[in-house]
Amino acid sequence: MRRGDFLVAALVVAAPGVVLPGCLGSFGEDEGQGRICAAPVEGGEFCVSSGEGPAGAWSRAAARGALPIQMWAERPEGMTLDALVTSPGDMERWLGDIDRALGYVRGEQRSAESYKASMEGRLRSLLGSARIRQKELLEQEPIDAVGGFEAALVAKANREKDPLVAEITAEKLSMGAVQGVLDQVTLDVGPLSAAYADLAADFAAYRKTESGELSTYAKLAAKASMAAVTELDAIEASVLQAAHDASAAPQEMALRAVKLSAEVTQFEVASQETLAPHADFMTTHGAANPDLASGAQRSIHAMLGYVDRRIARSDRAARALLFGISMRRQALVLLDESQAVREQVAEAKIAKAEATFRESAEAQVLAFEKAAPEGVKLSLPYLAKQYDEVTAFLQMRPLCELPSSSWREAGCAAMRPHFKAAATYRATTLPGLVQTGLSTMKAQGVGGALLDAAAAKFAAGDVKGAAVLHDAALRGAEGT
Repeated sequence: MRRGDFLVAALVVAAPGVVLPGCLGSFGEDEGQGRICAAPVEGGEFCVSSGEGPAGAWSRAAARGALPIQMWAERPEGMTLDALVTSPGDMERWLGDIDRALGYVRGEQRSAESYKASMEGRLRSLLGSARIRQKELLEQEPIDAVGGFEAALVAKANREKDPLVAEITAEKLSMGAVQGVLDQVTLDVGPLSAAYADLAADFAAYRKTESGELSTYAKLAAKASMAAVTELDAIEASVLQAAHDASAAPQEMALRAVKLSAEVTQFEVASQETLAPHADFMTTHGAANPDLASGAQRSIHAMLGYVDRRIARSDRAARALLFGISMRRQALVLLDESQAVREQVAEAKIAKAEATFRESAEAQVLAFEKAAPEGVKLSLPYLAKQYDEVTAFLQMRPLCELPSSSWREAGCAAMRPHFKAAATYRATTLPGLVQTGLSTMKAQGVGGALLDAAAAKFAAGDVKGAAVLHDAALRGAEGT
């Protein structure tokens, strides 16, 4: 396989669930087409030939279940994973099916929840498997054709000429080979640089839209707060459209960013493998091994982080606004009812809140009283989750320490007898367990640097941080 083909072959990325093309194959008419599949939230798989398109699979799934519906694409029946990931044609067609499926969910159905389910569901697993297999193929030891030819040439020169001439011949050959590799690397990086420049420009433009996005939500909130019941449906639809617009463009950009990150990663792997046979020669002559990827990767990952955080903020704003609209609709409807009906509704809501709080309080008491899970080999408890649960329990103490007539009283009455024991456990018992665990693992010769870091956290008074590191060392010792 040519290096260019091999580079193209290894462009699969795991999360958020995107890939790029790869190497040789046959997923055409003769060998059979792949399948596009859909599954409603209730389960079941409904697949059609990729030639039929995603609408058929979606329709069958929608007829038998509810949203979200996740979609994915599968390789043709009988085609092995190795055959797929080593074939540029087959990989190209499979990725095309994936793009068509995702595009249908996003563009035709306009279902954000189904798009998210598709990116996080079966598709992610399929892409992850392909990525892992491609990485394994990339890590196989390459054939050093140049090195073999160089050795043969030196042997011939040693037979026919003196050693000095042989050494000079080998040096010239190595210099030419290294220069050829570097020239090819420079040529290959050109398209990646152009794609990165386009992505960076689009990202800069996207960042400038953040204030406008927030302003849209603020205007809709102000409008909803003054709206009559008959106006709320239209405002609710506007909120949904704003949320869709806020995620559609960045999702496309994130898709490009992940694909480009995959290309850059595999370009770097392939370049380093090509240069590997000449590492000693380059070191001897003071030639630096070029770093063409790390800066771009850091930048791309920073872009992806910003996109993820901003989409999450937008989703939270939209959900909060929709919840507020729902509450306003209920309140306006209730205002038209009689006083007796309003009192009945209020009593029902108070009763529901009281029952919900009591159930939550009882669950917290049970969690506090339940012993922490232990490792099998060392019989030491895992403590970080226990610390969090006790802390959450104690956060209720200011609300519940004194009896009251509030709807919270039934739940508070269940928690109140345990606050003192919980405070003692967090202040004394749990730190003692952390210290004992660290000492036991150190005596067993496990944990290493994690134990040192945990001890430093503990000495600084950071019991939670020490517990997290304690558990990490314990999991390592237990092999879990």
